[in-house]
Amino acid sequence: MITTSRRAGALFIPLLLLLTVAAALVGMAATGALAPASLVPASPLVTWGLPVVRALHHLGLVLAIGAGGTAVLLLPGPGRREVTPLDPLRRRTVRLGAAGALLWTVAALAQIPLGGLEATGAGAGLNVWDIAMGGALGRLQMGVVVFAAATTLAYALARSTVLACWGLAFAGIGTGALGLAGHAGASLDHINAVNAMALHLVAVSVWAGGLLLIALLAPRMEDATLAVTIRRFSPWALASVVSLALSGLISAWIRLSDWTDLLTTGYGRVVLAKTIGLTVLAVFGALQRRRLGDRVRFRHLAATEGLLMAVVIGASIALGRSAPPVPQEIPAVGDLRVLSLAGFLPPKREFSPLTMFTEFQPDWIALALAVAMAGAYILGAVRLARRGDAWQWHRTAAFLAGCLAFAWVMNGGAAAWGKFRFDAHMIQHMAMMMIVPPLWALGAPVTLLSRAVTPRTDGSRGIREWVLAALHSGYSRVLSAPPVAGLIFAGSLVIFYFSPLFELAMYHHLGHTLMTVHFLASGYLFAWVLIGIDPSTRPINPVLKLITLLVTLAFHAFFGVALVSATWLVAEHWYLDLGMYPTERLELIQTRGGTIMWAISEVPTLGYAIIVAVLWMQSDDRRARQYDRKAERDGGAELAAYNAYLASLRGESPAPEAQESEPPEETGPRD
Repeated sequence: MITTSRRAGALFIPLLLLLTVAAALVGMAATGALAPASLVPASPLVTWGLPVVRALHHLGLVLAIGAGGTAVLLLPGPGRREVTPLDPLRRRTVRLGAAGALLWTVAALAQIPLGGLEATGAGAGLNVWDIAMGGALGRLQMGVVVFAAATTLAYALARSTVLACWGLAFAGIGTGALGLAGHAGASLDHINAVNAMALHLVAVSVWAGGLLLIALLAPRMEDATLAVTIRRFSPWALASVVSLALSGLISAWIRLSDWTDLLTTGYGRVVLAKTIGLTVLAVFGALQRRRLGDRVRFRHLAATEGLLMAVVIGASIALGRSAPPVPQEIPAVGDLRVLSLAGFLPPKREFSPLTMFTEFQPDWIALALAVAMAGAYILGAVRLARRGDAWQWHRTAAFLAGCLAFAWVMNGGAAAWGKFRFDAHMIQHMAMMMIVPPLWALGAPVTLLSRAVTPRTDGSRGIREWVLAALHSGYSRVLSAPPVAGLIFAGSLVIFYFSPLFELAMYHHLGHTLMTVHFLASGYLFAWVLIGIDPSTRPINPVLKLITLLVTLAFHAFFGVALVSATWLVAEHWYLDLGMYPTERLELIQTRGGTIMWAISEVPTLGYAIIVAVLWMQSDDRRARQYDRKAERDGGAELAAYNAYLASLRGESPAPEAQESEPPEETGPRD
């Protein structure tokens, strides 16, 4: 029976691949993407070969994501004690991931010359590789190849779940980078289109990859192991469904002129078919998992969902090869030229302090992330309250205020003007580093996570265990040293703004995203080291905290002075390409930006100093209470021993109470 199931599983993957290619070709026929091009004659190798290569690409991608997630997060452990070496089942899972990542690498590499051939057309006789690598899309695809290769190497060398986790991280970054390709990278609403596509690809990979890997491993699992794995996969599948719904709505809103396009255009009909397929998948999966009781039902579930998922992925390939109803071409001049650089048009109202709080430029994925973080935190606090555990209300208020500030940073006036004016960018930067992170750190999210999430007792690691393991790792011990945190916080400013990195971040969405992540992460590290409530890997001297605070933020202020005194424009080519302001106005705006950095840093500095002092006093009070309780338990033995030691130094006989060898008998319970 098990042998038959394994053979069926081996035949199921080719069937899924064929169904994906067939669905892609049918979708392309419906949208007209298979029709011959009028300007550049299409090569048959591109028309018919690229859908096959992309189907192989997506198959390898979902295998890599699914295998890493299953091995790192889903499979139960071999025993009660936590272990990191790979057991036989995990080892096989990771090897499947290495095979999938290798397929992903080869297919991603094959797409580069095919893209160059598509650009040159049939019979051009040009070097298609050079043509492809000369464009941004080709370089992006090469970056994906690098991450796919890193995933392959990590999985192939993995002997523990730690290296497998690194492979999963590389695969996730490579998947997110794919959002820059296709229509997302050239959309009129560039920021929302790219973010939605990245979220869409990650969600599909998690859902389809997890389902496929569990189905392939099911014949080798015991019934209890299979049940635990499916139960752990269900929340990830639900999160993927929600993410797909959100990203799908954003993408449809950008590429369709109105909802009638769903019925009147070929592109819209393929979108509608894909939406129906995802809805059926979600409903069917939820209903079937509730009734899951044996392997036969799971096999039927996996087969049905796998076939539907193959059709959905094929429809996605077809949409990626088809032109949407809303044209995505950018004119060479005019307002849309500005949009093509910045990703959205500047606000119609002129920049002012008031517009910082009244302007709204939606980044829907960032807004959804803020809501999700706040919701998860509230859920954890409610779980503790229902269990009867205390959780301070001010921690909840601080974290929710941080989420609100993050939503404003990414969607408010600072975000709307941040790419067009250096002073607005500095307001956004300062909020990212010195307002949002301290509020999050004061909310103690790691402490809440460790208390609200049930720890695993089977030797495997979930999100809770991985977060705690990261905090107690050697990397964390190095980064949590106050001088190191201060150096990262302040030193990165010089590297970022006085080098081409800032200008690259303005031109490229991926660079802008990495900039945002770095600002938030460095600010959170600095806040966690100085005022964080979450436990650190080692105690930190409060005096060292204060010295680090004063030195770091003094350097921060002096850096603002350096910007004010600069005789050159930061990111000059970017602001001149926008063409919104003359050079003299740009110089004035940069001076204002440096002044903002200099002035705003003073208020957080005072806040940090007050909080460090308060936490210092609370720590002293806590140690004093601990000492008093200890003295009550042992009858002041430590003080008596110290007095006896002093008496011995003076050559005196110890006091009678110091000669008692045993503390008085305790009559009450221990504190």
